[in-house]
Amino acid sequence: MPVAILFFAFFLTEAGISGLITNLNLNDEYFWFEAVTNASAQALISLFTFSILIQFFPSLKPSPRAREWHFLQFGLSAFGIELLLMLMQSIVHLPNISDSQLLIGKAFLYAFIGTTAIYIYTIKPETNRFTCILNTIQLRYSTSYLFGVILLLTFLSIVYQKQTEQYEKNLIKNETEQLVLIEKALSYRISEAVLDTLELASQPDFIRHLQGHRNSLEEVQLEFQNSVRIKQSYDQIRFIDSNGQEAVRINKAGNAVEVVPPQKLQNKRDRYYVPQTGKLDHGKVYISPLDLNVEHGKVEIPHKPITRISTPVKDNNDNLLGLIVINLNASHLIQHLKDAQKLSKGNIMMLNHQGYWLHDNKPEQLWSFMFEDKPQARIQDQLPDLWQIAKTNRSGYLVRNDGYYVFHKVQLNQSSRIYLFEQAPFLWPEWTLITHIPLNKVAQGSMLRLQLFIVFCILIVLVIGIGTYLYTLSQLKRSHAETKVKHMAEHDPLTGLYNRRNLMEQLERALTHTKVTKTQLAVLYLDLDNFKPINDRFGHEAGDEVLKQVSKRLSKILRKTDTLARIGGDEFVILIQNPESQQRLLEIADRIISSFNDPIHIANFNCQLGVSIGIVITRDNNESRDELLKAADLLMLEAKAKGKNCYSFSHIEGLNEQSNKAPETA
Repeated sequence: MPVAILFFAFFLTEAGISGLITNLNLNDEYFWFEAVTNASAQALISLFTFSILIQFFPSLKPSPRAREWHFLQFGLSAFGIELLLMLMQSIVHLPNISDSQLLIGKAFLYAFIGTTAIYIYTIKPETNRFTCILNTIQLRYSTSYLFGVILLLTFLSIVYQKQTEQYEKNLIKNETEQLVLIEKALSYRISEAVLDTLELASQPDFIRHLQGHRNSLEEVQLEFQNSVRIKQSYDQIRFIDSNGQEAVRINKAGNAVEVVPPQKLQNKRDRYYVPQTGKLDHGKVYISPLDLNVEHGKVEIPHKPITRISTPVKDNNDNLLGLIVINLNASHLIQHLKDAQKLSKGNIMMLNHQGYWLHDNKPEQLWSFMFEDKPQARIQDQLPDLWQIAKTNRSGYLVRNDGYYVFHKVQLNQSSRIYLFEQAPFLWPEWTLITHIPLNKVAQGSMLRLQLFIVFCILIVLVIGIGTYLYTLSQLKRSHAETKVKHMAEHDPLTGLYNRRNLMEQLERALTHTKVTKTQLAVLYLDLDNFKPINDRFGHEAGDEVLKQVSKRLSKILRKTDTLARIGGDEFVILIQNPESQQRLLEIADRIISSFNDPIHIANFNCQLGVSIGIVITRDNNESRDELLKAADLLMLEAKAKGKNCYSFSHIEGLNEQSNKAPETA
């Protein structure tokens, strides 16, 4: 009687749960969810059924000492059998069987196997000699091991099958994500140049130059020189007057920066970007297509890929006074493609909006549109089907006989940092990134997965019986290793302070806190003065020891709630949440500067250092972390320009002291 009740309970619950989950219409990739959910539900219902049966049939009631063990066996048996059947159903596809027939057949099979197993191992373990043999310790351990291996191998087989089916999608997804990352890197570089172009056009020195002030030309040249020197990707910065004549030009020659003399300045009125920029309104930015640099009407040798970012300079009557032009060396942009190539499974190409190659592993077809005597190589002539799809879609892929082609367009008007300075839509440059993955590489990946799967299954069969001890020991070691790796990832290995990555996380959390609590956040950017001579004279080991001692001095000055991080070299950043007043911040800055009055003792010599500090406070709690760090960095550079060993403070509303105070050099 209890066996019959158990059988029908299993049959009805299996049919009901399977029907319910089937109605969810889950995709094939969620087979594991369906299997585990069904098995878990069956285990819970089986335990509930067994608890009711023992109330009505006292003979089934286990002893108090074995009660929990019987329930565990009962639940695990129901879970394992159902999971195995669900996994087998995912592998075996029976033809000419309707869903309702399959559901009833599976419910009957589960009820029969489940009831038989539970009867043998739980309800009547000592009924006869056969069940006694099945319940010996050796056979139980052997059958449990075999059942576990079969269950695991079945699951792994399905995983392998699903992975094979999804390989193409994953391949395309990964390559598309790689191309999207390249697009973000390119857009970020160009957006930096856009902001620098607008900033240079609004510099006071430049405005004075336009107004005809004496000595302003040297100041403008110095401002342009500093920008070219700091930004490695800037090849030129120029001011071109309204007639197209270069008035100021700064070139990068190798690692040097040079001011082009007046007699070598050129007239660029015939270059396309000059009239295009002149048509824009004040405050707008023109971004040129990517091409090769032209000097004196000829393509420069060796070839130098350039994209130009320019903005018009106009008076109050909207009359054009000239242009600010930054030549962005695209070699730095193309380097992103070369770096990404190491992570890609194929060859990454870059094309302009006309289909000409800008980057490829075939040099003979690059930049053909720049030369009239060179064969014109365009992708629409070689792969018209791919180009047709790429013209109408921003991202996508095409499978051809020679492999997979994954493409993604770089559209600068989609960049959040550039669209504010929108030019005419037809002027926006557009590039297409394409990854070509040969079929032999796809086949190699499939064969490798099969080999790894076979090896993995063999290892699983061998390893699964090792025991709990080694598993627990390995988990402890893994936990220790993860803790150590996490600490190394978040802290500077030399000083033990927070590193740049952790600082950015701390800064993000601090900014969120200031928005919620309506408080303020102070950022102090520190750079050591006279540190480089120590490395040069006494070696990097001495320099490392100096940095350790500097870190200890700074840590003693700050509160436990303050954040101190070393972000590289001899640069440190301090975060102070909710500063009491500006005076309090200035006192901290004075204490930091005063702490460097005493020399640092290293071995048999003393080192006298200073520190330049830039201090900035959130104004309206809408600043980003990058804006705060950049502002503090600029203020630090301002402090260095004042004579070092001092600080520079930004003007902040809501605090009670005057800003930009600099104490005398210590």
